[in-house]
Amino acid sequence: MDASALPLAWRDALGRRRHHFSFDSEETLRLLHDEDPRVRCDRFGSVCWFYWYGSAPPDPEDLAHVERFTVEAGSTSWRMRQMRDRGRDPKALREWGNSPEEWIAAEGGLRYIFRGDHGLSPGLFLDQRPNRRWLQTQVRDRRVLNLFSYTGGFGLNAMSGGAQEIVNIDTSRPTLDWSQANFELNGLAGPGVEFWKAEARYFLRGCKNRGRAFDLVVCDPPSFSRSREGTFKIERDLGETLRAIDQVLVPDGLIFVATNFEKWNQDDFATQVQSALPGYALLALPPPDPDFAWTRDTLMKALCLAKP
Repeated sequence: MDASALPLAWRDALGRRRHHFSFDSEETLRLLHDEDPRVRCDRFGSVCWFYWYGSAPPDPEDLAHVERFTVEAGSTSWRMRQMRDRGRDPKALREWGNSPEEWIAAEGGLRYIFRGDHGLSPGLFLDQRPNRRWLQTQVRDRRVLNLFSYTGGFGLNAMSGGAQEIVNIDTSRPTLDWSQANFELNGLAGPGVEFWKAEARYFLRGCKNRGRAFDLVVCDPPSFSRSREGTFKIERDLGETLRAIDQVLVPDGLIFVATNFEKWNQDDFATQVQSALPGYALLALPPPDPDFAWTRDTLMKALCLAKP
């Protein structure tokens, strides 16, 4: 048997996605999700990015499959990151592959800079794609606050959708610089776009004190983060953050809130959010795109709420 021949589950997953997506040179999509419990794969244009969950490191046959899969997906290089045992030693990161340290790919007409030297993700979480697209339809002439902004995906879509202003907040200066580079790449930097290095709750207190208000707030926090102002733990701090958002949100304003926190399912998440924001109305969000809708395991939870 040819060692580089693809596992059947991988080949079937690729075939299903070909029916729904273009595989042009800059296309981004999830190629493998729960079809094989050992591995996930995102295609970021010319690079296939693999997350390895196997109990043992990939063997030569696994790596041959990865190389073959990358070619059949129309990409030119790949990288695989080991996802286990990081709880004991977060710095113990094993990886394989030949991807560049920086490249460009696209989603929904917007282009993004991707980087291979910045944590487990190269810069965009694809399960949020429908919500980024939805955001474009909600922001015309609105003031948008993008908390925990990461590389600016929600902010870019807000500006592309005609937002009056977009304020991006993150505790990491390098990540904010990366976000700003994405805005510049798309010709969306300039008046009405701000980047602030700040802890979200600290920035919200400042807005309340200054009387600054927003029409829509995006809140997509990590499960855990550390900054000079202290630590953020979603189990402990999400409610406080949402109540602080309420203080700067106009009547009839919207809050989009999301998490990949593994200990909560969608019902747990909704309970946490609604207990912090009693009286807010839940609004419908779009369903997952096909590359995630076919799968059973979806970590991302999201809600949109309207202020009374």
